[in-house]
Amino acid sequence: METLESPSTVAPVRVRPGWWYRQSLASTLRAVLVAVLGAMLIGGLTSLGQQHLPAWINSLANSVGGWTMLSFLLVWLGRAKPLLGALLGVVVFILLTESYSVVSEWRGFDDGDPFTSIWTVVGLIAGPVLGVSAGLVRHAPPLWRVLGVAPLSAVLLGEGIWALNTIVATTSPVYWSIEIVLSVLFLAAAIHRTGLSTRGIVTVACVWVLGTLAFVGVIVFILN
Repeated sequence: METLESPSTVAPVRVRPGWWYRQSLASTLRAVLVAVLGAMLIGGLTSLGQQHLPAWINSLANSVGGWTMLSFLLVWLGRAKPLLGALLGVVVFILLTESYSVVSEWRGFDDGDPFTSIWTVVGLIAGPVLGVSAGLVRHAPPLWRVLGVAPLSAVLLGEGIWALNTIVATTSPVYWSIEIVLSVLFLAAAIHRTGLSTRGIVTVACVWVLGTLAFVGVIVFILN
């Protein structure tokens, strides 16, 4: 009697040549439009959110993790390839910073001169990483798709742990706890969707942990 093998539940991913850089004019314009308009809107709303969001989630408008998620999301929504994503990651982060500053100035708060914030420097360094990561999640082979989620998850886990141990006395623990949960969920969802092997999962987990430690180190020794 012939034994039938059960079919895989994970569909194979077809990766075309040029997946990391080849864009049409239409796809480039779409990605740029989503990134620019989205960043300007979200940056402006951040200034308002600091005053009007409920206390339990107010930290969303004051967290690195919040802008990291939104920057990643804007590049991902625009479907940019990794090469274009590297540029758009910088554009998004800087526009978030500058549109936040403009709206804050309109509201009567002095936010300094343009392009002088520490977050401009952070955007120049972290922006390409986030943009490439979002592009990998959209277009890369399975292992790289999951690795593309690792930087985002590392930031969320690192900031959540740091905040719960450092500033929980002055902020609600709810948002920081949500960050930690989202960190795990994002990575777990990516692993489930791609059906990685055990070896691949171990690789991703190591990158996630190392990224988390690196991020905490940056917060403790550089940003504070």
